[in-house]
Amino acid sequence: MSLVDTLKSYTDEYWDFKTSKNKGIHRIANYPATMVAPMQRELLQLLVNDNKNYHTMLDPFHGSGVTLVEGQEVGLEVFGIDINPYAHIISLAKLEKYNSQLIEQANVNILTSITELKKNGGWEQHSFNNINKWFRKDIINDLSILRTAIKRESNITFRHYYWLCFGEIVKKYSNTRTSTFKLHIKEQEKIDTMENNVIKDFITKIEETCELIGYPPLGNFHLECGDSNSIMKQMKNESFDIICTSPPYGDNGTTVTYGQFSTLQLLWIDENDFDYDISCIANYSRLDSLSLGGVLSKNNAFHYPTILSEFVVKLAPHKRHKVLQFYADYENSFREMVRLLKVDGRMVLTVGNRKVDGIEFPFSEINKELAEHYGMTVEYVLMRNIINKRMPQKVSKLSDGNSVESMSKEIIMLLKKEG
Repeated sequence: MSLVDTLKSYTDEYWDFKTSKNKGIHRIANYPATMVAPMQRELLQLLVNDNKNYHTMLDPFHGSGVTLVEGQEVGLEVFGIDINPYAHIISLAKLEKYNSQLIEQANVNILTSITELKKNGGWEQHSFNNINKWFRKDIINDLSILRTAIKRESNITFRHYYWLCFGEIVKKYSNTRTSTFKLHIKEQEKIDTMENNVIKDFITKIEETCELIGYPPLGNFHLECGDSNSIMKQMKNESFDIICTSPPYGDNGTTVTYGQFSTLQLLWIDENDFDYDISCIANYSRLDSLSLGGVLSKNNAFHYPTILSEFVVKLAPHKRHKVLQFYADYENSFREMVRLLKVDGRMVLTVGNRKVDGIEFPFSEINKELAEHYGMTVEYVLMRNIINKRMPQKVSKLSDGNSVESMSKEIIMLLKKEG
């Protein structure tokens, strides 16, 4: 049975994965709009079963690393890129994996260090611009104790583990609302009445995560933190058998502000333990400005689909620019992905059609036209209902005061590079 025939044999409802929840290693950290792990596993397993010569996979927008982990699970050597350092930190922890016995001993050591610092003082009081806006004074003290204890751990791999756990505690005890991914301050009453269990929750987190992390490692992996287009341009032609990713569906202003979701954690985590450019968090919106479709984008597209032109003329003039800016960035990414894919290799894209000006942006159809223009065959397209992705119902507040509804469906596109 061919791969396409196999895909046709599934029911439409199968791909919804209605009962699926984050399990095991994918529970170690929270991140917006993560991929559905069993769906990615199923698709990648079908690809590997269909072609035994598939050995390498790229995800140029890896997010929390779901696709990378599932790629490893089916025996692939995985390569991941993301501009967000917090996504990099989460994915690194998932892929490095840890020997639970060694972590348990390290946990004993860090608990001793925390107790000593709490009793005797001498911790490094952390500070950054507007820290007192985003964290209560007693919270700052306890987070500073944890940060100092983590920095005293001599094993950098263990520190990676602790920074991951620490980031989750930072987010929990910040003064930001949980109803949005953007940085909005909580009501003062909620800030004042928040119970401080910072240290207790960190201890619980490192112990629980130890049970989830998985060991031993499953093979080679390669992670890069930075702009996907710039990094892909440095790679050799036809480097990968599979490219499996969920690219951004639009500019962060009207989709998910991954940067704002991540910035407070990154302002606490020691960047010296990770390979990324600290200037990406120079302010609270810079990460989103640097992302695809962000205000700092300067790419020009090589090809404009007819359907895109038909769409943008329906928009208010000030919104056309944002759509075209995002498209130019994405078209550059798509062209690079095609270049990096081997002949007979496959690309799996999970995309969504957001609304701009109340009109659905035909991103899936744009991808079909791009595929055909750049020599890819659209082998199969399936649609799934978004049930368990962590996305707010309203993803943004625009200048006119209106909110943009998030998407309820995703389209998964299987593309093949012909010889």
